[in-house]
Order: sequence, then structure tokens, then C-alpha cells
Amino acid sequence: MKKQHKIILGVLACMMLVAIALMYKLHWFGAGMKPQHEATRNPDRVAEAISDIHQVTLNPKKESPKEAVQIEFPLYGNTIEDFVPGLYKIAMDTKGLLNNDELEDVVLVLQNKTDSTDLRPTLILLKQPEGGYRLYASSLLAIGAAYINGDYQQYDSEDISIDQKRNLIISTYGSGPVGNRETRYRFIDNELVFTYMETFNAGAGQQTRATYDVLNRKVTVEDINTMKEDMPATVSHGTLPQHPLYFFKELDPTTVFSE
Repeated sequence: MKKQHKIILGVLACMMLVAIALMYKLHWFGAGMKPQHEATRNPDRVAEAISDIHQVTLNPKKESPKEAVQIEFPLYGNTIEDFVPGLYKIAMDTKGLLNNDELEDVVLVLQNKTDSTDLRPTLILLKQPEGGYRLYASSLLAIGAAYINGDYQQYDSEDISIDQKRNLIISTYGSGPVGNRETRYRFIDNELVFTYMETFNAGAGQQTRATYDVLNRKVTVEDINTMKEDMPATVSHGTLPQHPLYFFKELDPTTVFSE
């Protein structure tokens, strides 16, 4: 075979290898591509997605949730440490303007020092004009336990914050079936109420994102098919049933919409 023909065949072979590699990459790493959306009003799909999300969020390894045991915290304290019982330590904290005055409030998440699977209290401490803090409310269900069965960490990372619009934001992120969840609360008529939640879960061939606009009773569910190169997405809309305000001190965000 002539040298020129060998060179041409070599170039063609290289081009074929590059094309095969590119097709492989597009198939497995298509998550970076912009999905094509198809909007629809499908309340049945919304209900199905909510059920699926809560099934994996509640019990990613099928353990029974730990029983909530109410803890007595002081109603007033001069410092935030006054609200931390000896058995607990501060796991997370944030400061900001939360209620309707201009005094900087504090939110604490506590951790049992001897039991990593214990439910973690979240305390809302309102700064007082005369100094010190008043305990507005505590919740054992706002964020959940850090570990299950002592060695299984529920979340890869977590965060609490107070934004400039006076929203308390609690975020948890998990790479496994537990997924991601963000809940928001805001003071309305002197009560801290549940206003918004967003969840994200990824499984074999599909990603599902759900947003709950609680105050406006709107639910949006986006399903992304990651098995296809263009990653088509279907967006379904639904309406939450009429319900009185959900209060922070009474709410379990993992079950509030599961019924």
C-alpha cells in the first residue's frame, strides 16, 4: 500500500475514535446540557412525585425514625450559651434580623454530645430591647438527626441562615437517596410560619425537583430524563389544598405534604 493511502487511513481511524469518544461522553455526562422543557398541568404527577420524594427522604435506609423527646429550655437568657444544656453543644448557628424589630436574633441547632443519632433541637432566640434573649420556640423536627444507627451520616452538608428578607433558611444536601431539601420560614403576625420548600432527588435515569410555594398554594415538579442526550424535562403544576398557616414549632417538613 502506498504511503499516502496509509496516512489517509490513519487519519480516518483517528476521526472515528474521536467521534466514538464524543458520543460516549454525551451519553454519560449529559447532565451539563440544557434540558428541553415540556410544561403541563398534571396534578396526578405532582402527587406521585411528592409521594416518591417523601418515601426516600424519610427513610433512606428503612430505619425507624427516633422518637422525639421534648426538652425543657429556659425562656430567657443573657447569652446564647444559657440556652445550651450540659448534654448538648452548638452544632450550627446564625444571626440576623428575623422578627419585626431591628434587633439581631439568633438561631441555634444543638447536638447531643453523647448520641449522634439524637434529634437535634433548633432554637429561635429573639433579642430583647433590654438585653439578652427570649426563646420564641424550639423544634426537634426542623432539621433531623445528623446520623442514623450511629454510623450513617444523613447529609453530606447542611446550613442555616437568615437572609435580607428576614427568611430563616434551613438547607440539607445529600448525594444519596435522601437528596437535597431547603425549607424557609418567616414571621407573619408575630408567628414564625413555613413559607417555602424545595427538594431535589436523583435516581437511575431521572432527576426530580419539586418546589412548594406554601403561601400561594402552588406546587411545581420538574422531571429530567438523564438517559437521553438532550435531557428532556417535563414540568407539572399542582395546587396545595387549603390549610391554616404551618407554624415552625409544630412542623415536620419531611411529612407535611405526604398525606
